Amino acid sequence: MYAERELEAFVAVLDAGSVSLAAERLLRTQPSVSRQIASLERQVGAPLFRRMPNGMVTTYAGERLEPMARDLVRRGRRAREVMTGIVNEQRSFVASTPEMTSILVLAPFIAQGGAISDVMIATPADTYDRLRTGADLAVTTSPPPSRLRGTRVMTLPLLCQMPESHPLAEGDHVELRELVSGPFLTSGRGSAAWAQIQQVAEGEGWSLEMASLGADAPIIQARSAAGNGPCVVVEPPRFGLVSRPLQHRGQGMRCALYASWERTHYAGDDIRRVVNELREFTTVHVPGLYPEGSYPVYG
Repeated sequence: MYAERELEAFVAVLDAGSVSLAAERLLRTQPSVSRQIASLERQVGAPLFRRMPNGMVTTYAGERLEPMARDLVRRGRRAREVMTGIVNEQRSFVASTPEMTSILVLAPFIAQGGAISDVMIATPADTYDRLRTGADLAVTTSPPPSRLRGTRVMTLPLLCQMPESHPLAEGDHVELRELVSGPFLTSGRGSAAWAQIQQVAEGEGWSLEMASLGADAPIIQARSAAGNGPCVVVEPPRFGLVSRPLQHRGQGMRCALYASWERTHYAGDDIRRVVNELREFTTVHVPGLYPEGSYPVYG
């Protein structure tokens, strides 16, 4: 079994590119880091680094060990955080979430004292998988699988955004039927907005061949600002776009933001309390991110 200090030394040399700089970052002596790397190499049975003019470079064995070493080091640190929290009765948790949810929701929540110690960025489709690799809870707009405990944090309106000169900007809302009749942009795999649009279009028998799927909201909004058609997002407008509620047959379209965790999590009750605090926070915080009058509130 590899010792944690040896794995920490290995990862530090990977990141620093030299033993001396790794030792400085770890607050250890250079000889001790060298001994830890040598011990790890003996256990592996192969060299892990080659000395090159531009620094230490991993061998094939080092490349194969790297992802496992990083995971074990991260898990070791997390275990210490968990046990410290249990002893001090001050628990905090790691959340997995898409990048924009992290920026718009979780980072401000943490700044207000929310009990989240770190965030693992994931795509909407991969957010729940992070619960198997170190995250304590997942926060995303994709509905949680049945194996998890989950709750709705808040309801988010689907927004159609476009330059003010676009014809669809003339009204106080945009009907989905009007939107899909021309080119439009939205997020792709795992996107709650795209799932809602697909569901309605399938029921109505509408074609979605004019849709262009992108990666994340800022890029989609940028493309819309550049004249590539309206975009459907849940985020605040950027790049001078105006925002209109997206509706279907006069009813506002929406999606939910969920928080979920493993049913067997050792601190499930504490996570639920944190999620309840997050729900209260988002009720006030999220509407304030949007220009006045542009955030629809649905009952």
